[in-house]
Amino acid sequence: MSAVAANPPLLGTAREWAIDLTVGVGIGVLLGLMGPFGSFFNANPPLRLAYWIGTIASGMVFFGIVTRLAAAAARRLGVPDWATTPPVVLIGSAIQGMPWRPVAISLWPQIDHAVPPLAWYGQCLAITTPIVLAYYFIRVRPQAHAPAREGLVPVEAPAPAADPGAVLYLRMEDHYVRIRTEHGSRLEMGPLARVTAGLGGVEGLQTHRSWWVARRAITGVERDGRNLRLRLIDGETAPVSRASVAKLRAAGWLAEENIA
Repeated sequence: MSAVAANPPLLGTAREWAIDLTVGVGIGVLLGLMGPFGSFFNANPPLRLAYWIGTIASGMVFFGIVTRLAAAAARRLGVPDWATTPPVVLIGSAIQGMPWRPVAISLWPQIDHAVPPLAWYGQCLAITTPIVLAYYFIRVRPQAHAPAREGLVPVEAPAPAADPGAVLYLRMEDHYVRIRTEHGSRLEMGPLARVTAGLGGVEGLQTHRSWWVARRAITGVERDGRNLRLRLIDGETAPVSRASVAKLRAAGWLAEENIA
């Protein structure tokens, strides 16, 4: 019996959305009571509360979806996912915020003259920025950089030794080891040493404290200043720690003619 992590849903779980919308409603109530950007002086407090709850709750849904999708697209393109936050804020503020302007004007006509469109956009940016940053750091970044603990389910799965010849490399991810084979990848409980012990007679070496690579998976060696990385057949590159250089060189993995 081993624990494998199922990939978390791209758009989040029902539990996450329940929490996010509850927080959004709470923020909307707080803003409705505070009345930022001069909205405190608008008549009819219950209507003001309803307006702020609606804008913040809809913003949580919109930016929760857009932030996740933008980060996922960035990772597929090899771009850092954090680089998507500025365009999401700038473009999303217009897409999500501008339709609320005619709603606000219909409720409080004086807004049309008191708050010109550019000032309205600035207010949208002020509200949107913390929402997007919160989504990135609380929802997107943890999902991208660590296995989801809630996705762990016990299943009957063969140990790595059951098909050692198919293993290409092992990589530590948080407290788990990702086993990359010819047929895909899965997660096993770590530590790395325990998982590598189950590989039997597979020719391979630990190249870094968090990487083990089968020799058959290597297509070349790259040099980046004083650092070396192994090019792998699936397009990944494995780091080589300085402590491992001598070991790999002695094994014939780092012949000078193979280093690009």
